[in-house]
Amino acid sequence: MSRQATKAVGNRYYEARKKAAKYNEKLLTRAGAVDYLPGVTEDNLKRYELGITRPPNIVVALMADTYNEPELRAWYCVNECPLGKDCREIPEMPAERALLRFQNSVYEMEQLTCQLSLLMDDGKITEDEQPLIPQLRDKLLEFRRRADENLAALERATKSGKFD
Repeated sequence: MSRQATKAVGNRYYEARKKAAKYNEKLLTRAGAVDYLPGVTEDNLKRYELGITRPPNIVVALMADTYNEPELRAWYCVNECPLGKDCREIPEMPAERALLRFQNSVYEMEQLTCQLSLLMDDGKITEDEQPLIPQLRDKLLEFRRRADENLAALERATKSGKFD
């Protein structure tokens, strides 16, 4: 019987690997996982999963691909990358729900486009228009997140051959 790494439970990288191990039992152990992560040693992976050190972004990309969890990239950008302040985490959801959320935003996107065109019409931002900018920015970021949800669903489906 294999031992459970109790100190790593709750760590995003550890949880992603354990979830992926349901489909590839070689990922149950760090020793097996490093076979899929070029340049990563078992000790490095242990340090990442215990939160001792942060993995470089290239390693996170390898993990996301190996574990078939594209959401891991966005999680890294939001939580670990110092440049990721504008990134939003991509919630894990069924592909159908991601598509519905994206379709529902089409009407909102049309309204936003009208607001932006009115704002940009004279080429200046007046004092009255200034408070609109953060609201419009937040809406655009939400549209981007909904697009990213669908991209993640496509990536997962490409690897697994089906939509979950």
